[in-house]
Amino acid sequence: MAAEKKNRKVGGVAAHVRAQGARGTGRRKVGGVSAQRGGVEEVPMVDVRAPAGPVSLAHSDFIYNGGPVITCPLIYASFWGNRWLSDSAHLLEAGRLTQFLTDLVASQYMNVLSQYGVGSGAGSGLFIQASFVHNVSSNLTDSNIHSTLQTCINNGVIPEPPHNNTTHVQIIFLDESVAVDDTGLGIVMCEASGDTAFGYHYDFKTAAGNPFYYAVIPWLDDNCLKHSCGSDSSCSLHLSQTPEQRRTQVTSHEFAEMVTDPKFTKGWYGPSSDENGDICNGEAGFITVGANTWDVQRQYSKHDDINSNGAVFCVLTAPSPYPKLSPGPSGLTAAMATAQRIQAYSGFLPLPTVHFDHKTKKRSLDEKHLERYVKTIFYPLQHNNLFGDFPSVLRRVADMVDKKKK
Repeated sequence: MAAEKKNRKVGGVAAHVRAQGARGTGRRKVGGVSAQRGGVEEVPMVDVRAPAGPVSLAHSDFIYNGGPVITCPLIYASFWGNRWLSDSAHLLEAGRLTQFLTDLVASQYMNVLSQYGVGSGAGSGLFIQASFVHNVSSNLTDSNIHSTLQTCINNGVIPEPPHNNTTHVQIIFLDESVAVDDTGLGIVMCEASGDTAFGYHYDFKTAAGNPFYYAVIPWLDDNCLKHSCGSDSSCSLHLSQTPEQRRTQVTSHEFAEMVTDPKFTKGWYGPSSDENGDICNGEAGFITVGANTWDVQRQYSKHDDINSNGAVFCVLTAPSPYPKLSPGPSGLTAAMATAQRIQAYSGFLPLPTVHFDHKTKKRSLDEKHLERYVKTIFYPLQHNNLFGDFPSVLRRVADMVDKKKK
């Protein structure tokens, strides 16, 4: 969902859910998952269907508007707040969320997104790296988030995105000590009162002039829901869910919107329907990848809307990639080819975790992760079986990379 700021909107998840087949009001709040049903009649959460005997698309205004699309998602996760590393439970949850992101782009969820020019189906994206950022403000505005991200770029915590960014996306997970309160954008998340949303995505230009796309996911504990929803039955998230189930559901909503409409309203968007996550807001389901099962939100599929004449349009997955819609993004041949080859890099990922103190600007790599990373790259051999002086080789590689930059 989205909020307004002088005719400017931000994509996000609203807190309320609208009735099946209902269209948006245009008064979208920043969040990602709406908290409530918006005062409309409640209906069971099943595949969204229009009234009997449809004669046209349920969401015909949902179209491609000429802007960027993330053609090959390379995901970076950042955990903000001092509590992520305070105990084993928080650290375990951070690890599970990075596993969720890894599984999400490997799943058949991606087969639905391929119709919008996002990847080429399951496996056409990668989780790249996690970072932990300490000593951030406990009450963030969107401007604070931009400046913190820029500081992370300046200090080598996260990479500068490409000039024509169709790959890099950042997902920020906040711990329970960090909330968002940006009255200008209408975003209030996990504050003591006045909450408006459960997550949002947006963008800004870095100091180097490159587009940076990010989503923000708050802690989403029980209090967060109670401050956002008047009643559980009208909420897009529920007290019966675990906080992790809420986080993964909101993350899938924001991810689906961020990759199809990274520059809000310039990608796949409808002025009445909103973004693809908003159309299906609160429609929960699950995906299974290997031994892992995750709660996600259904996403809008224009392919299904067209082929069912408006009868079915909110889906979870597809058994094979949907063909690209036309009209849609053009000139993506090289990017799509990259997406098809991307799994060749999976053995080198994820990169070692970065720790960053926002106050002191001190950056470090997680030593245990770094040790495991080196072993993973060279397994079953040891690096000293291949290089006589491995540190020297790494220094020469680093010098060559710096030389190329110049």
